[in-house]
Amino acid sequence: MAYVELHDINKHFKKFHASKDISISIEKGKLVALLGPSGSGKTTILRMIAGLEQPDSGEILIDGKVVNNVPGSERGIGFVFQNYALFRYMTVYDNIAFGLRVKKVPEDKIRERVTELLTLINCEGLEKRYPSQLSGGQKQRVAFARALAPNPQILLLDEPFAAIDAKVRLELRTWLRQMITKLNITSIFVTHDQDEAIEVADEIIVTNQGRVEQSGTPQELYKNPATPFVAQFIGNSVEVKNYQEFRHFTKRGEDTKAYIRPEFVSVFKKGESVQFSDSAEEAVVEDIIFRGSSLEVRTKIHGNVISATRSINEPEIRIGEKVDVFIYRLYVVSEDEVYLENNSVLAEEAIVI
Repeated sequence: MAYVELHDINKHFKKFHASKDISISIEKGKLVALLGPSGSGKTTILRMIAGLEQPDSGEILIDGKVVNNVPGSERGIGFVFQNYALFRYMTVYDNIAFGLRVKKVPEDKIRERVTELLTLINCEGLEKRYPSQLSGGQKQRVAFARALAPNPQILLLDEPFAAIDAKVRLELRTWLRQMITKLNITSIFVTHDQDEAIEVADEIIVTNQGRVEQSGTPQELYKNPATPFVAQFIGNSVEVKNYQEFRHFTKRGEDTKAYIRPEFVSVFKKGESVQFSDSAEEAVVEDIIFRGSSLEVRTKIHGNVISATRSINEPEIRIGEKVDVFIYRLYVVSEDEVYLENNSVLAEEAIVI
């Protein structure tokens, strides 16, 4: 059952239409990502749910009740800001206790709750430190605890990992996922990082130019993009021209174009005896990028540069080398539709990849 609902929400900032007929539904206990490029309207949605912005039209419901005119402080919401927003002259203890003191909770209850949260975020022993004495990861955990202190029913997070270095960011993704699952709190976070959304969220809502393009589980969006925007935005897709020039593909219509992801492509050295090598076509290696456990091999074929992933344990390929390329599938898009087009050889050989 839906716990947070937005019905036909519109929001303008002067002449800029930030939210256009937004309708979304979020179930209780789910961790949902609002994913989209800068300026797509995702943060505006988050701020309207929090009561920090008011919609021009439409309704916002929390637990079945319309909250458009309910102050943010009375909506049962905890908010974690991108820049932590910790009070720099307060200790960790006082930062976490802040919301409870505003609500005039007895000091013994505050002490009990802060101690509980310090254990939850693995920051025991840091209660007397100030924000300047914490690492980025520790600051984000304290911000998380401060938002949780008053026992909110909804947790909102605005790009919670944006200010943290890459290694810590990966660790905090896993930690956040575990904490929210443990607490079973309805949570919505904003991100422009699709890897972050796919790894952490139960459901993703993709926004673009103030509209919701598609919503669903990470796998649903990745495997079945419903709009041309989602097809090119999710999965490191690249646009290719004249896709009908690739072997074993035909053009679907005059006003169509195609997108290819690296996992749709295999690159072979000349003479390698591998599946589909007889149906591949020749390309030239433009660039090779080391990705740690694998290589991204960029090849030029029919005027297009397309990428494929290749294991570092396979025979070495060099820049400028002529190679064979086999394309398993691609997305063909028209103005408002998306089709997954498989290489016809797959059907002929009765093999599903």
